[in-house]
Amino acid sequence: MPAFKPQSQTWKSDRAVLLVHGIGDASSQGKAAFPLDELREALGANAENVAVYTLSYDFINDWAKRKTKLSSAVATLGATVMDHYADPLLSELLAEYMGDVLWPILSLDIRRAIRDAFIAQLQQMAIDCGESALARGDDPLDYRMNIIAHSLGCFHTYEVLHTIANEPSYRLRPASDLIQLASVVLMASPVQMIRSVAGKIAALIPARGELASLAAGGLSLPAEKLASGKSSSVARRFVAVSGTQDPVGGHLFGSQQAWAFMDIPGQQTDVVRQALVVPEDGRNLAEELSFRLETGLMGGGSGSISALVQDPHSWSAYVSREAGLLAELLA
Repeated sequence: MPAFKPQSQTWKSDRAVLLVHGIGDASSQGKAAFPLDELREALGANAENVAVYTLSYDFINDWAKRKTKLSSAVATLGATVMDHYADPLLSELLAEYMGDVLWPILSLDIRRAIRDAFIAQLQQMAIDCGESALARGDDPLDYRMNIIAHSLGCFHTYEVLHTIANEPSYRLRPASDLIQLASVVLMASPVQMIRSVAGKIAALIPARGELASLAAGGLSLPAEKLASGKSSSVARRFVAVSGTQDPVGGHLFGSQQAWAFMDIPGQQTDVVRQALVVPEDGRNLAEELSFRLETGLMGGGSGSISALVQDPHSWSAYVSREAGLLAELLA
C-alpha cells in the first residue's frame, strides 16, 4: 500500500481537532465523508479558530479486496453476534452489519497500517502545534489538541492512544513528553462489542496480544504509567457518545446491551435519545432498521441531520445533536 502522508497546517488559534473516520474507505467521498458542515455549525463563530485535520483510510487502496479475502472469517465474526439475540431476524440483521464494522481486527497489516498512519498524524499535529505557538510567541503547552472519532474510528483511536501512552519512541506521552490531549470524543464506539465478540473468535485474530481492547484487566482510559505508581491520562476529558437506537453504540430499540455498550471507568457518558425508525414500503421494524443501517454504512456514516431518524449510526447527526458539548470542548 502507498505511503501515508500526514496533513499539516498552521493553526489559526490555540486549538485543533482530528476527525477520525469510521467504516470503510472514504476516498470516494473525500471531505464529504466527514461532518465538516455540522461541526462548523456547532462551533459557530469559533469555527474559524479551530484547525481541523481528517484521518480516513484512503491510503489503503485495496480495502475491499482485503475484506473479500477474509470473507469466511468475517462471516464467522458476524455470526458470533447472533449468540446475543433470541430473535432470528435481529440476529441476522446485526450479524451482517457488525461483520462490516469489525472485520479489520482480522487483518494485521491493515490494523498496523492504520495505527502507524494515525500516530504519524498525531506527531505532525504536535509539530504544527509547537511551530504555530512559537511563531506567535506563545507557550505550546497552552495549545490544545482534540480528537473526535466515529464508529470503527473509535476502535483505532482507543488502540492508538494506549499505544502512545507508554512508548517513548513516539514522543507523545502525556507526562514524559508533555503531550496531553484536551479531549477525546468517541461517537458510537464498538470497542466493548469487539472485546465481547473477540473472546469467541480468538483463534482468528492475529497478534491478539497487541490489542488494548482485549487486555485481561478490561477496558481502561489510556494513560501513561509513572514510576511513582500513579498514572497520567492521555486526555483531560474522555467522552463516549452513543444513541438509544444505535447497535454499534451498544443499544437496540432503546435497550442498552451490556455486552456491546462501552462503559470505561472514568469516562464521561452521553446517551443521545433517538427516535424509532418508521417502517416504509411494507417493511417491519427490524427490516427497516437494517435498511437504514445499510444505507448509512454505504454512506460512511455521514448524511444530513434527518439521518438521525433514518440512520441511527449517522456521524453527522451525532455531531449536530452534540453541538453544545463540542462547542464547549473546542471553545
